[in-house]
Amino acid sequence: MKNPSEEKKYMLDISQKEIEELRTTIRATSKKMTAEYIERMRKADKNRPEAMRYFDEIADFEKREKELLAAKESGKKVIGYMCLFAPIELILAADAIPVRVNSGWYDASKLGDRVVPVEVCPMVRSTIGAKMIGLSPYLELSDALISGLTCDGMTKLSEILSDYKPVWAMAVPRLKDSTQSLSFWREEMKTLMKQIEALTGNKITRSKLKSAIELTQRATKAFRRLQEIRKGNPVIMGRDAMLVNQAYMWDDIKRWTEKTEALCEALEERARQKSWACSPDTPRVMVTGTPMIWPDNWKVPSIIEEANPQGLLVADELCSSERLLYDPVGVDEWTMDDMLNAIAERYLMASTCPCFTSEDGNKDRVNWILNKVKEWKVNGVIYYVVRGCMLYAMEYMRVKKVLDRMSVPVYYLDTEYTREDVGPLKTRVEAFLEMLTARVDI
Repeated sequence: MKNPSEEKKYMLDISQKEIEELRTTIRATSKKMTAEYIERMRKADKNRPEAMRYFDEIADFEKREKELLAAKESGKKVIGYMCLFAPIELILAADAIPVRVNSGWYDASKLGDRVVPVEVCPMVRSTIGAKMIGLSPYLELSDALISGLTCDGMTKLSEILSDYKPVWAMAVPRLKDSTQSLSFWREEMKTLMKQIEALTGNKITRSKLKSAIELTQRATKAFRRLQEIRKGNPVIMGRDAMLVNQAYMWDDIKRWTEKTEALCEALEERARQKSWACSPDTPRVMVTGTPMIWPDNWKVPSIIEEANPQGLLVADELCSSERLLYDPVGVDEWTMDDMLNAIAERYLMASTCPCFTSEDGNKDRVNWILNKVKEWKVNGVIYYVVRGCMLYAMEYMRVKKVLDRMSVPVYYLDTEYTREDVGPLKTRVEAFLEMLTARVDI
């Protein structure tokens, strides 16, 4: 761990009094918002499955924070990650606990402004602000962090957070469909494995890695089952499904899988009874773009499903939701080399991050979106971008051109990490949904 007396390269020194005041205030506001969002989600679906109560409870970070504290007291290590390029299986195989540490707190982004310019991605600024005052239990409890260098903001965020903790940066190839890129990425995985072993003091053996892969494969199976259920008539609201997806980022994976399977059983029974969460005629909306992170950054899903006319968030292409678990690690032979190669391929080749490019542009991401639109019968796409998120902003026109050719309406929705623009956003989203409603009725 970092020595507190070491001079910080980036971070500012704040008085302990200010830290405690800000942390108390922001946590209280966030707790209030969390309770409000959960209550609104419960009211939105009068027959909401009882199985969702578990995810409501785990959405309050306090339960998981206590579990992680107990695990650390027993000698376990917690490894935080800031991007989907972090190989969860390697963390689990070393008997460590993975948690995602990107910040979804709006108010923390204003603190980050003290360290980096306001033009920087607000999720990056919020993560900086959260660390400044010890706001995030997952970031605070992490013994080391894994960062994928996907954009300028994430690259410098790695440096800034290294003022406090060991940060293992993974250089992500920009051209993934080349032999050199995959070879390089495999070496990145091997280097990371050694770093994880050194931190935990646990050797990643063949049997441990096999067990870890099988654990995430079971989670993937439950995850895909939930998404498949959403293809039909609405048996679950989109916000509920997104909360389930995001809970995977901090929950115990075995328990999350069991709870998700129980939810799927309840939803399949609901489908047999034709008990819908909303009208089957509700416009089916897909969201793509910048990740939306619980607890505060939940305004867009709420606006969509509480709008007049109402929309149903039936699918998304977010690295904080449906991209989390969609692709399993595919192993042919359970040798150490084969498993490591399979993990490397899964975290590189299956990714649809906009950091990639090719002669055809980021064709994998475009194909993912097109398949979702077709299979989930999407009526319209909201392209969500937080100001400062250059990768997603710059790729918008490519996605729009493809959707235009399919006559699928797409709406560019830009915003900041703030609650102050909910009114204007609601007006914009409702205008888009009104247009979709008119198209559905034709």
